[in-house]
Amino acid sequence: MDFDQLKFGGDTRYVKFENSIWTNNVMGRQHYHDVFEIYFLEYGSCHYFIDDKSYEVQAGDIILIPQGTIHKTMYDSGSHRRSLIFCSIHFIPTSVIDILPSLLYHYRNPEISDKIREIIKNIEKEFSSKDDYSTDAIMSHLHLLFFLLARNRSSTIPSHTNKTFITQTISYIKENFSQQIHLADIAKMHSISAEHLSREFKKETGFGFNEYLTMLRLQNAEKLLKDGTKRSIAEIAYDCGFNDSNYFSDKFKRTYGASPIKFKNK
Repeated sequence: MDFDQLKFGGDTRYVKFENSIWTNNVMGRQHYHDVFEIYFLEYGSCHYFIDDKSYEVQAGDIILIPQGTIHKTMYDSGSHRRSLIFCSIHFIPTSVIDILPSLLYHYRNPEISDKIREIIKNIEKEFSSKDDYSTDAIMSHLHLLFFLLARNRSSTIPSHTNKTFITQTISYIKENFSQQIHLADIAKMHSISAEHLSREFKKETGFGFNEYLTMLRLQNAEKLLKDGTKRSIAEIAYDCGFNDSNYFSDKFKRTYGASPIKFKNK
């Protein structure tokens, strides 16, 4: 994804705005980013899986997703319109950083939804007609947005909907992804069939069981490669739960567009 690069005193900071409209049932891309994501649903409804919980999102709700957090959107039938802002952490006011965890991930407060919508519209206008002042204006609007959310966080309405055994399954995968994990074994832990677990996991998260497991393993491999580890590609593969380094390399290249070696060198 290409982000607009904005220069602040030699610093390169990133921000991008996009919106889209759908008129049918659609499933969003599964992904995570290296930047912060702000999602605002203007109308319609959707099912949003973030990290290890699912949320039923309504018009006027805002979603705040830190970098590196796995998430996926599943839209209901009917029309939808949503706005997305991707930005580096520099665009979040320093005074809000300490209380930021209390704002994540799903933020619902009908009392201020119109004010949120107005700020989002102002940000969109700055992107559609940029001038010499747009960079500072975007920064100011984003600060106003975070101040608004922070000041009204005590009156938000919680809404995550996960089934307990799905939450437990996700926690188990996150803690044991480096080991061999099998759907049937986890199903036995919950005293349910593998078919039922597979079906409910897909329904709640939007991911197939193996799809989620592979993505989590790849994400951790990406972190190791970015950290400049001296371990070989085969060692990284095994550390992240892949028992075949060639399979790992193929999956990694399909996902990131470069082999693990090239990704590490870059």
